[in-house]
This record gives sequence, structure tokens and C-alpha cells, in this order.
Amino acid sequence: MDVREAKKELRKKVREAAKALTPEYQKEASAEICRRVIGTDAYQNADTVFCFVGVGTEPDTRAIIEDGIRQGKRVCVPLCIDDHTMEAVEIRDYDKDLEKGWYGLLEPKKDLPRVEIADLDFGVIPCVTCDAAGNRLGHGKGYYDRYLENTDFAKVMVCFAKIMVPEGEVPVGPYDLPIETVITDA
Repeated sequence: MDVREAKKELRKKVREAAKALTPEYQKEASAEICRRVIGTDAYQNADTVFCFVGVGTEPDTRAIIEDGIRQGKRVCVPLCIDDHTMEAVEIRDYDKDLEKGWYGLLEPKKDLPRVEIADLDFGVIPCVTCDAAGNRLGHGKGYYDRYLENTDFAKVMVCFAKIMVPEGEVPVGPYDLPIETVITDA
């Protein structure tokens, strides 16, 4: 089986397992993940933070986004502008600056200021699953691999511990970029 097929199979397996995560677990685990991210030196020292907006079976990142805004950080969230391109857009109010966008995801309103990738100091990166070595299985569109290519800002990947896989189980292709730090609720 090639890497693409192996990724597709693992995605299917993990998405099925994620359906068993209770709302209570997701809420408590998300709170713990956010607390741990906020407690990192890299986050605390960052002026500009890039963070995905968690939906579905992803950790809820609202607490990270709102903490950054409260601390006076420049907080950016992703905006998918076509099938292959993503940009960072600054938000100042979680409730007022986000609306449903591509794939039904919460995205920043189109008129908000774009932020250059070179201005980012810290990023919170999503995954369908990952392993402890930072190998990431995304949703399969390649947005984050393309966006993060050739960047050097600090990044953490967040994942519910119950859907992480053992090291070596995430199929890795030539364009897959490991994330240096993995934060879970465990």
C-alpha cells in the first residue's frame, strides 16, 4: 500500500475512533490541552500567535485564542482562500470576527487584516492524529504542509491522547513536515 492509501486508511480508522469520544471528554481534554499550550514558554514569549479554530473532533482552541487576545498578542487564524492556499488573518474578537467558511469551518471574515507568515512567532497546528515524534496526519488537503514549509517559528501540534497513534504508525511522505512539539491532555 502506498503512502497516500495508508494515510486514507488511518484517517478512516481514527475518525471512527474519534466518534467514541464523549462530549465531556472532549471538553475536559480541550481545556487541559489549552492550559498546557498557554503555559509553554514559546507561547508566553510570542507576540504573534497563529492558531487553528478547533471543530468537530479537534480540540477546542477557543481558550488559546481568547487568552492571546486578552494578553494583547496579535492572534491569527487560518483562512482558506482556495483549494490549496491558506493565509493567516488577524482577529480581535472570537465571536465577532469569525464566520462559517470553506468546509463549514469557522474562518475569519474576509475584510480582516492578513498577516505575513514571517511575522508569526508561534503556531498551534491541528491534526486528525499524530504520534509522539510529531508525525502528523492531516485532513488530506495539504494546506498546513504547504503553509508551514520553510518556516522557523515555534509550533505545537495538539491532539486528544485517546486518538494518538504509536510512533511509526503515521505514514510519512516526502512533503510531510513533523511538528517539533506535541501537546495532549495526557
